Amino acid sequence: MTDHLTATPPGASALEDCPALEAGRWELPPSPSLVLDGDYFDKPRPARVHNFLLDGHDHSSSDREMAAVLLAADPHARLAARIAHRHRELALTYLAVERRIRQVLVVGCGYPLRPYVHRVVGRYGTARVVYADSDPVALARARSVMNALPPAHTGFVLADLAQPTTLAGVQAREVIDFTRPVAVLLHHILHQMPDPYDLVRQLKNMLASGSALSITHPTGDLYPRHMAAAEAATAAGMPTYLRTRDEVEAFCAGWRLAKNGVKPTARWGRDSRTAPGGGAPSAAYAILAIKP
Repeated sequence: MTDHLTATPPGASALEDCPALEAGRWELPPSPSLVLDGDYFDKPRPARVHNFLLDGHDHSSSDREMAAVLLAADPHARLAARIAHRHRELALTYLAVERRIRQVLVVGCGYPLRPYVHRVVGRYGTARVVYADSDPVALARARSVMNALPPAHTGFVLADLAQPTTLAGVQAREVIDFTRPVAVLLHHILHQMPDPYDLVRQLKNMLASGSALSITHPTGDLYPRHMAAAEAATAAGMPTYLRTRDEVEAFCAGWRLAKNGVKPTARWGRDSRTAPGGGAPSAAYAILAIKP
């Protein structure tokens, strides 16, 4: 398999031909630096590892080596990644159909993988979607691929959960009306941060009543192999912070939980009678909450 990412040498030149830059549709965090670290392509990045596990095309040899570490500790890691990815479409469908929320902010969008968020939500009406990521290469790749057939009301914003206000800045507001309900996706990104609770709280405070927060988060509660995989990834240079069921639920404090609260990703939104053992392959919890 070709190293698609390493075809471009690391450094500022990696961004020169990005359509997103040429189009001027990026909103940058304060004092941004578009010069990539010299080891940008040499160190595994969670979004690229996840992309590999989902049979995507955007990963380097370092990402594949990290995936091998995960798979050695948890042979079901690829299946767990697929289950978590399928959950996104399930959550979006619930939000669009049952809650009638068709404005979506995707935090940490990573590299593009079908089905795209704007396509899923667009099945049920006009979709207004902002894809946000702190990785300029990932965001440029997402924009170039997903704009092959330009969707209406879609934006791409260089922003970081570490600076929550950047997620709802001027560029994002050209697409999303933050005075109306917005669904925020925090899927498989919070485990990369040692203590994101205050950041999530700030983000929640920025949203209007009726907005939704959808989270998927890896956990060590379900099987020992998940803890072993996280420890192996951390030791290999990709820090991973697993959280318990109660710790995941704490992200949604003060909001009303939907679909029976926190569940393993394979069981969220499903009747346990129709999905016996459905939590077995899950390595993460899913939760969706609505702001009062």
